[in-house]
Parts: sequence; C-alpha cells; structure tokens
Amino acid sequence: MSRVALFGQISEINDHLYLSGAGVLRPERLRQKNITCIVNATTEEPTAYLPGIDCVRIRIDDNPYSNLSSYFDMVADKIKSVKDRGGRTLVHCVAGVSRSASLCIVYLVKYEKMTLRQAYHYVKSARAIIHPNVGFWKQMVDYERRLRGHATVTMIKTEYLDMPIPDVYTNELKRHMMAKVAEENATSRYTASASKPVVTSGMDYGKRRGLSTSAMDAMRSRSAAGLVGGGRSGAWRHAAPIALVSPAPSRRRGENLFDNLYHSSREASFFSAF
Repeated sequence: MSRVALFGQISEINDHLYLSGAGVLRPERLRQKNITCIVNATTEEPTAYLPGIDCVRIRIDDNPYSNLSSYFDMVADKIKSVKDRGGRTLVHCVAGVSRSASLCIVYLVKYEKMTLRQAYHYVKSARAIIHPNVGFWKQMVDYERRLRGHATVTMIKTEYLDMPIPDVYTNELKRHMMAKVAEENATSRYTASASKPVVTSGMDYGKRRGLSTSAMDAMRSRSAAGLVGGGRSGAWRHAAPIALVSPAPSRRRGENLFDNLYHSSREASFFSAF
C-alpha cells in the first residue's frame, strides 16, 4: 500500500488496538472494526460522539515542547481496561503520524512487554508513515527509563538540529541527506548544461536558411571582399548574425508529496515533524 493510501486507513496494531488519522472516523468504518473506544489526541479535531462508543479527549499539539508524557499512563491504562472488557480502542490524531503513534507505542511498552525500540518498529510495521516528533521521542525514552531502569533508544545530537533525534531515525536522516546531495548534483549539472553556450556555425545557419553550399561559398567571398574594403556589404549586411543559444530559464524541480509534511526549508527542516 502506498504512503498516501495509508493516511486514509485505520491501521490495525493488534487485535484490540487501532491507529488512524481523523479523516476516517465514519460510523460505518468504526462498526466494521468493532471499535468501542476512541482516543482523540488533538486540539484541532472535534470528538466524534457515537452511540455505543466511549470517547476520550487528549488536548495536545503536535509540538516537540508539548507535554504528551502527562497522558502516557492514562491512555495506556484506558486501552488496557477496554481490552480487558473485550473491547477495541482506536487512537487518532490528525494524520495518525506523531501524537497517536506515540501513545500506541507507550501502551505496547507498558502492557505488551515490548522495549521502546521493539514497540516503535512494531507500530511502524502496521503503519509505515508514523513519525513521532523528537520531543515526544525524548519523553518516551525517559518513560521507558523510569519504567524499566534503562532505555533501548538513544537520543543523539546532529549538526542539523538543536534538539537530539532518536537513533532509530539515523538511517532516515542518511537517506534524506543522500537524496538532497543527489538532487543538488542533478540541479548543478542541469544548470551547467543549460548555461553552456552553443555556437551555431555558418554552415548550419545556411542549411537552416535553405542555402546551398555553393551559395554560401559565394556569400563568404563577397563578404570577404567587402570586409577588406572596411565594412559589411552585399548579402551579409542584412543576414542575421551567428547566434548563441540562450540558456533555458531555470525551473523548479518537482517536490516530493511528503515535503510539506516533513520539511519546510533546507536540511534542518527535515525534522519539522519530529
């Protein structure tokens, strides 16, 4: 399934936990999945109060400085209690990428005996677009350390961002940087080739004008005679000069669909959704 299609999906994490964005909250889809509890982890989206479905509202912004950790235990305990009653919980934010994904990961750490690293990869295997912001990662790392006495994910400093990033993002960062280098190299080659002047020979010009070789020779002879006399004369007086092809105007290379989601400008903006 494509990354775009995943935004419109309710992703099944396990038999009692689901993850999605807000755009899929339609009664028929919730009934199809037998959802009995909804956790709304947004400030933007209204809570969908539906008959027979318990609703919990977590007002939190997708911002690295938002204190999501204050809801970790509350949401994890709620998911567990719904499970114990035979129910199913859907956790959603706007896109099902950062806030709701973080809450699902924490639940798996607390109640499904997973490490933080295992829980992240487990959720990502069900919904490949998850991307908790770096602030939420720091809070999850601290939570695992308090819960287990150690952390299985390390926050590391990079030259591209003031805030540390989780080590599970390092491969993604490398891929991003390699893609940026390749794009810049391609742009440089395109600019260089477009800026290189192309000289059109007199013979080529004559062919385009429909002149024969003998006619071109005669024109050159008359021109040479005229130039010796101190000026342009004869047929060359009104002939177009040999042209230099102007460089093509620079054009903006196509942007990836997810640039707006993960980037805003240059390398540092790669982390805008972290």
